[in-house]
Amino acid sequence: MLVQEVLDPSHAREGRLGPKMVAKLFDAKYLDPYDHPPSYANHQYIRESSAYRYLIRHGLDQHIPRFYGSWSTIIVDTQGRQRSVRLVLIEYIEGTDMAHLRPSDFSPNQRKDLLRQVVEAESRFYTLDLRHKDLFPRNVIVTETRRVVIIDFGLACIGRSASDIYDFDDPDDLLDGDYISPIVRWWRAQDVNDEWALSGWTTWGWNQWLVDTWSSDIPDITPAMLKWLPSEEREKPFFYHLFNGCDRTSPKWYVAYKDQMRV
Repeated sequence: MLVQEVLDPSHAREGRLGPKMVAKLFDAKYLDPYDHPPSYANHQYIRESSAYRYLIRHGLDQHIPRFYGSWSTIIVDTQGRQRSVRLVLIEYIEGTDMAHLRPSDFSPNQRKDLLRQVVEAESRFYTLDLRHKDLFPRNVIVTETRRVVIIDFGLACIGRSASDIYDFDDPDDLLDGDYISPIVRWWRAQDVNDEWALSGWTTWGWNQWLVDTWSSDIPDITPAMLKWLPSEEREKPFFYHLFNGCDRTSPKWYVAYKDQMRV
């Protein structure tokens, strides 16, 4: 990966520098052949460049670096052997990835706001059927203004998968193109900690925070969406009473239920 500051073409005579850019190279020469076949670099390049174009085309560029394009070339080594080298050019984000930030430097409310941005961005991606598949602190950059930027789409896929849900029976179960609330998709099973918790970013009651933060989603959660939860989690009081403990057909049912929805 290279970081380069380029000349601003509108002020070339003055030698004024333009924005910093990151050139992300995909070269099989630098992959461990025991871990990845030579085609792995090409697959990552295709996934990364396709994901940026897809998100930009659907108006979600506010969550990612600016994308300047992608290129391929052929390199010949000293022994005359050819190989493809590919490149993705993106904006250099002035900030630090969350794996290299100290959670203790942020107040609980500040950390909650950062995680809210992460979850909202990922949920918008998923509504477009794009799965990042590598969304960990190392791939989330925080700027000085505490804006969150998602990077590294080398494992991304466009299209939902049967592995996304439990009890897959039919492709229609994936609800392609539907918004699935973070209350369902980001729900954390009891005694299960993910990398966000283990790294110290989430120290609060995660599931209750999901419910409090995305409470406006509750009226639109359907039984079909519960397939994103393990069966034992669907029987938890919150989800059980959501469909069995209240009359969702009555006027303003949610107003009456809202005061009882502690997880």
